[in-house]
Formats: sequence, C-alpha cells, structure tokens
Amino acid sequence: MSLCRKAPSRGMGRAAVNLLPRNVSIPTACNLPSSLPFSTCSRLCVSGIEPARNGKKSSAKERQRAERTQLTRLLKESPGNRDARNFLKHFDSPTKPEAPAESPKVEHPKSEVVARAHHNEWRLTRTGVNLGNLYEPTKAVQNSPVFTREVLESPIQDKSSIEPLHLALVKLRQPQILDDETLGGIALTLSQMARLGLNLAVVVDCDEDAGPDTLEIDASWEAEVRDQAARIIEALEEYNEPGAFEVDHALCYANVGREVPSTVEVRGRVEVQEHHLLFPPIEDGIIPVIPPFAYDSEFRKVRVRADEVVLALTREFAGITTQISKGDQSHGLLGIPVSNKSLLDRVIILDPLGGIPSNIREDGAHVFINLEAEYQDVKSDLERSSSSPSKAQHTRPQLAIRHVKNLALAQRALKLLPPSSSAIIITPAEAAISSQAQFLSTPSTGVRTRRSKNPLIHNLLTDKPMTSSSLPAPLSTRPSASAAPNAATFLKRGIPVTIIPDPRTTGPWQPPSPSHPCIELADDPRIDFPRLVDLIEDSFRRKIDARHYLERIRGRVAGIIIAGNYEGGAICTWEAPPSLSEPPPPDSPLWIPYLDKFAVLTKSQGSGGVADIVWNALTRTCFPQGVVWRSRTSNPVNKWYFERSLGMWNLPDEQWTMFWTSEGVVEEWARKRGAGTSGNGAEMEMSRWDAYVDVCGGVVPSWADGKRPD
Repeated sequence: MSLCRKAPSRGMGRAAVNLLPRNVSIPTACNLPSSLPFSTCSRLCVSGIEPARNGKKSSAKERQRAERTQLTRLLKESPGNRDARNFLKHFDSPTKPEAPAESPKVEHPKSEVVARAHHNEWRLTRTGVNLGNLYEPTKAVQNSPVFTREVLESPIQDKSSIEPLHLALVKLRQPQILDDETLGGIALTLSQMARLGLNLAVVVDCDEDAGPDTLEIDASWEAEVRDQAARIIEALEEYNEPGAFEVDHALCYANVGREVPSTVEVRGRVEVQEHHLLFPPIEDGIIPVIPPFAYDSEFRKVRVRADEVVLALTREFAGITTQISKGDQSHGLLGIPVSNKSLLDRVIILDPLGGIPSNIREDGAHVFINLEAEYQDVKSDLERSSSSPSKAQHTRPQLAIRHVKNLALAQRALKLLPPSSSAIIITPAEAAISSQAQFLSTPSTGVRTRRSKNPLIHNLLTDKPMTSSSLPAPLSTRPSASAAPNAATFLKRGIPVTIIPDPRTTGPWQPPSPSHPCIELADDPRIDFPRLVDLIEDSFRRKIDARHYLERIRGRVAGIIIAGNYEGGAICTWEAPPSLSEPPPPDSPLWIPYLDKFAVLTKSQGSGGVADIVWNALTRTCFPQGVVWRSRTSNPVNKWYFERSLGMWNLPDEQWTMFWTSEGVVEEWARKRGAGTSGNGAEMEMSRWDAYVDVCGGVVPSWADGKRPD
C-alpha cells in the first residue's frame, strides 16, 4: 500500500505641532509645564521641537515611504503574497501613485527579462528589509515577457486621504547585558520595520528580575539607564535615517484609584502628559527612546517600572487617555482610538528569557497564546512553577515570576487595543537576526545562499508566529539544553473557544451509550445551528443538505468546537465500521473518533490563528489519543493536514486521502497482519487500521449541489 508516515539624532523634521495640543489635562494627574526641556542626543536641539521645514515631511521619511511602496508592490507580485496578505491589507498606502503615461508594449528578449528580474531583486536588497523567502522570483516569472516599467518614486498624496499612523511599542529589557553587535542587530531589525511603515517607540528596562518598589532614584541606576539609552540611540541612528532621541519628560506620576469598574486599565499611576514630545517626531520616522522616569505633582523626577511606561504609552497611542480627559469614558473603556489616524499594531517585548515556557512542547515555549481562552491556564501553570523550585535549576521560581509579568503585560496591553493588534515576546538575539545572506552547503548543489528569516519581520508581514502552534511538538525540537532561552511567543487578545460537551468539566468524550447520549446539533440550545450551517457553507463554498446531514450523524455526535462568534469550528462523530453487522459495544476500540467537519470562515482563513485555535482544542483537549479524517485527494489543504498528522494514506478508490493523529496504528496493523498469516488458524480481528479505512471509505457526503464532495 502507498503509505506516508512522518518521523516523530538627526533633525526633527516636519513637526505637526499644531495638530496636537501642548497641554492636555488628565483628572487627578499632574500637569507639567510645556516649556520643560527634554533630553536628546547631541544632534538635536534641546529647547524643544524644531520648527517645521516649510510644512513638508523630512526627506528621510519620504524616502522610506517610497521604499515601502516599492516593497508592497513586489510583495503583491511575489509567489508568496498570500503569506503577506495581512501586511498588504493594513500597511499598503491608501493612495495610489499617478499612473505613468502608457508606452508601446514591446516584448523584450529573454536576456533583458532576466536582467530586469535581477535588477528588481537588487532594488529589494538595497532597501535592506529582510523579507525571508516571501520574495523569490520563480523561473516561470523570469521566463515570461515583461512589458511594464517600475520606477521608485514617491506617490502623489491625496490631501483628503489620511494615511494611518501604524505604531509599535518595544520594551528592551536588560540592554546592559547585550553586546554591541546584538544591539546593532536589534537596531537594524527595527529600522527595517520602520521601512515597512511601522513607526516605533522604545522603552528602556534596566531592572533586574525583582526591581525595587521605591520611587526614589538611585544615582547609579539612573546613570546606567542613561548609558543604555545612549547606546540604543547610537545603534538606531546607525540604521534609521530619520534618527532617534531620548524623551524623559513626557510622563507624569500620580496615585489615582480606579474610578470606574472595568476589566481593563483605562487609568494608571503613570500617564503621558506631554504627548507633543512623542507624536510629531514619530510621524517623521524618528524613534523616541523612553527611560522609566516620570514626574510627580511636585515636579520631582521619580522612578517607575518599565511595564507601567508601556501601559501608559499604550493608553496614549490608543487614544484612551485623551478620551478620559474629555470626559468621554464610554469610548475609553472600549479602547477605541480618538481617530483612525493612529493604530498601535504591536507590543514587542525583548527579554533575554525569551517566550512563555510550555511543558508540552519540545521547543520549550508557547508558540501562540489565545489570551481570551488560555490566559488563566498559562498563568496558573507559571505560578505553580514559581512556587515549586526545580532541583536542576534553583532560579526557576524567579524566572517564572518574570514570565508571569511578561504575560500579564501583554494581556493588559492587548485588552486596551483592537483585536487586530498583537504582542510578541522574543529574545534580543532572535530579534537581532540579520538579513545578510547565509552560505549553506548541500550535497547536490554545493554552496548556495539564502536569507535568514527574522521573526519580527516575519510576524509583521504575516501576523503569524514563525512556527504554527498546531504543529505536533516533535516537529519543533529544542536546539540545546533546557537552560537555553525559550523560543518566541506570539500573543493575541484572541477569541473564546466553546466545546460542547466540555471535556475539562464533564470528562473525556465517550462513544454513544445509554449513560452517554449524544448531543443533537439542531436541538441543543447551546448551539446556533443556522450559524453553524453558514460557517460550513462559507468555509467549503458550497451548500449542504442539512436534513440529510443531521440524519446521517444522528446518535453519533461526539462533540462540537466553536471558535469565537462562529468564526471557526469542528464537528466530531463516533463512527463504527460499515462492514460490521451491528454496532460495537460502547467500550469497543472499534468506535472510531472521526473529524467530520473542520471549517473556518473565508475572511478568517490564513490570519488570526483561528484554524490553529480550533485544531489545538481538537487534538489536545477533545481527542488527545488521536482522531482520523479524510479529505479529497486533490484538496490543496492536504499539505496543512499532513503537517499536523502522524500519517496519511490514499484510499483504494483514489478519491480520498486518509489522515490520522493516533499513535501506533500502522504498527498494530502490521502485528495483526503477521499473526493472521502465520498459519495458526486464529481468526484475525479487525485492526484499528482496517476500521479507519472502512470508516473513511463509508462516510456518505451530504452536499446539496450534487458535485463531487470535499
């Protein structure tokens, strides 16, 4: 049989000073004089914002805009543009460049076509953005005639259209332990993200694992923070053409109580008071570096935690602080920005410890956390680790506390932001991965080169982690000992997951029996059956015969998984092999756990992690011992299925491919097959393999269009 089984400071530029008031009152918070100077590097004026340059943006920002336009154009035409769909949706310029005058279409010789392909690749390399393998011209493209001409020019802006200001907050923890090379690599990555249209602000965190709770500033600590801020600015100026500067007079500190009960922190002890020190430079592409200093009501400089600074900036960039100051708390509670001009897309935590640890993955970290459904469980696991020290690593409790703080920071920040925003916790070393070509040696081709993938650039382009969280753990192996930093963790506010019945409260799903009756999809009040039908039909792009389907699965439904507001889901059944004369007893292994429907709304496919969320619930919570399913052999989704299964086999009818996640299925089949042909005369019982094949070949489709089923 055909069987496939897997092995286990520059000028300040145009400052839109008049766009924002220089002094916004915050209730119960201190008001700082707007004339207070702020610290900058030596190349900046120290008395305030430099006057506007004839009302125009800095030339560096215009060049970055032109480069981004070129990059988005290349991504649209690249073979991997599906992976970059999220980036193109959010970061593509709302205005289009003026179309050049049409010229006669002349077919060029093949040599000129190839030369143009190489020229485009050089222009992409010149911008310095590490796109990984998202832009790789194929032979088919190179061999095709090219009739158009691309010019790297600034698009003509429509004054009636306002381009959103995309923002990212970066917290760099313990920069004092980083060497200059790593810090330079981080600066290179951040400058590449800026070229792609993501404006940045960096928060400096020099605290140890357990920082003091005092507001008093220690002279040695302040000196270290200043030194590290200067290092970060120097590194950023090396790669970010608009420059970088230090801002330490934008924050104020006040002891305020929670005035409105809320699940999100719309108020904090640290707030942004002088936001005109932040927004105009950011709009010009300049990166502000913000140390954890603030000023109290008596204008004394106090020490605050970097996490509080991040949350204060999150509230400011999301528009919540301004809404509260205007008395409009209904918008602030929801975290809706003042306008669509600014959008905080990312919260990036650079921590030497890496991502949030996980005991169920070989790479030692949670690849993706759906905070809405997983936050409490992950936090509880970390807290248990902090209270039970490991014999092999006596510092584990202290590290677990730091991981809890990183998790809480991401969760508190994302609660203030739209669902499209995300957070990523990653080591500085990973963030510093260079875009320089790496030399690789292979037996067949000898020496070749490729660009290394940078996790932050990959995440910006795809809105996904480097590794899918639904891939089996054995495919992601930890590169070294457990003492190594954890892999990156990608976090989203996410969506709730509903499992009916819930194995976490009612116990594992059981085959149908008088003591375990099956649920009925159309009659269960917990299920919105019309919405479920809409989900299936949208995902499969075809109509289902609901009456026939309900009749076929009646008395066999094991359970159902619903992600979010019916954005994705799975229907699982217990199937008995059709060749049996009567149903097996409830405790028989011949009741097969079967994935009958796996669906994700078209608009949610490829982003948001909906498919991974449903798959993790299916394989880790509902059927941890394994599940089987089938798919049309020509289905393009089969690659995704294969990566998440333990094996696949094409059924004899050549129409269906069977997949499974159960351990030992093939080995059991081989043992029983050997025993049945040994000549001992014993009747061979049906193996799980035979039952799987029988079930997958006997399921009757319920589509209403009469076409070949999927």
